[in-house]
Amino acid sequence: MRCMIQTLSATCFALFLGCSASAAPFFGQHVFYAPTFNQLAANPFDGIRIWGTPATIWRGIEPSAGTYDFSALDGIVTPAVAQNRDILLTLGQTPAWASSRPAELGSMGLGAAAEPSDMGSWSSYVQTVASRYRGKIASYEVMNEPRIPEAIAMVSPGFFSGSTAKLITMTQLARAAINTAAPGSTLVCPSMDGDNAGVARLKYFLSQGGGQNCDAIGFHFYLNTWSVSDFQSLLAQVKQVMAQYGQGNKPLWDTEIGVLVAQSGNNVVAPQSSGPLSVVFQDAAAARVMSKIMLASIAGGVSRTYWFAYDSSSMGSTGPNKNQQQLNQLGVAYQTMHNWLAGATLGACSVSDVQGSCNVVRDNVVTGMIVWGTSYTQSSLQQLNIRTISLLNGSQYAVSSLTASQTPATLSNQFQDPMLISY
Repeated sequence: MRCMIQTLSATCFALFLGCSASAAPFFGQHVFYAPTFNQLAANPFDGIRIWGTPATIWRGIEPSAGTYDFSALDGIVTPAVAQNRDILLTLGQTPAWASSRPAELGSMGLGAAAEPSDMGSWSSYVQTVASRYRGKIASYEVMNEPRIPEAIAMVSPGFFSGSTAKLITMTQLARAAINTAAPGSTLVCPSMDGDNAGVARLKYFLSQGGGQNCDAIGFHFYLNTWSVSDFQSLLAQVKQVMAQYGQGNKPLWDTEIGVLVAQSGNNVVAPQSSGPLSVVFQDAAAARVMSKIMLASIAGGVSRTYWFAYDSSSMGSTGPNKNQQQLNQLGVAYQTMHNWLAGATLGACSVSDVQGSCNVVRDNVVTGMIVWGTSYTQSSLQQLNIRTISLLNGSQYAVSSLTASQTPATLSNQFQDPMLISY
């Protein structure tokens, strides 16, 4: 049996009442190095975010005024384009020669967090990059996790230590440069990071008119508890701030989110005693957390998610040896979720930590449900005309062929893990 859905108002989706989304979910990954993904035979994600590798940020691309080195960035962009992956590039990190505070210690080196002393150098850099990668890089993010000192007292310079006024000027100039060099490219506002501090930073930035030159609002949904309820609460706050300052009609992109994963590296240790990086998840638990939060994100109206990070040695979706390009359980689950929802949308969707049920809709037809927390038996699934069960590890079972040891409960870790049941 396949269930038809009726056309409902856009309001009900925003209220989590189950309207299907207007576009298929976007599964992105943050990528550091080209050799770690260019031989993938499978397709575990839709696009990549490039950020943080020293050779791909501004100070690496333009080490001296007017002298450019695109070798590292080309090494990532070229295979990504060949694989038809959408690309988001994060701009910024001022070279020492262009920095207004060249002796300031930033997260990416001396002077990197400061605004440029001459904004013309910023415009030239952005326009040069956008011109070179016109038709290849579809989207640009102005800055990664700026401090916004007017909203939250600055403990360290981080990735951007300048004033909000300077950041807004850089956003305006980036808009103008990209419009000239690569019209039609998407510009994402500087992405604030995590929880209450991130919301306060976003609120101040938007209150000063910072969102006016962006096509999408960026945010990093790092969570203190890694619970669905924590995510939903933070998402509601972000959307409220967007609406308050006239940006509620723009898409919201989660350009960075991720957890520590033991199987992504060797001897992974939590660097924090509390907060988002205080727990190292084992493979199966990381996959479970990711899948539920991804569904809450999609159901909540987040347009894009870029999981951090495909080739990280502490938060990665691959094994410790990145050259092997072998997905760990988190990576397999991410790929599986991507496959479940490729070309589909979510219909009626209820998501919590202990229970979930989301209709998978294709061509206005419900073809299955992603479920957890509800007890099913082989008999009850057959009564619902469910033909197959698909697991996060990519395995699929015909309901009619389940053995005594292959019960829905045993296959889904006592219904804790999301599984796709299909008509």
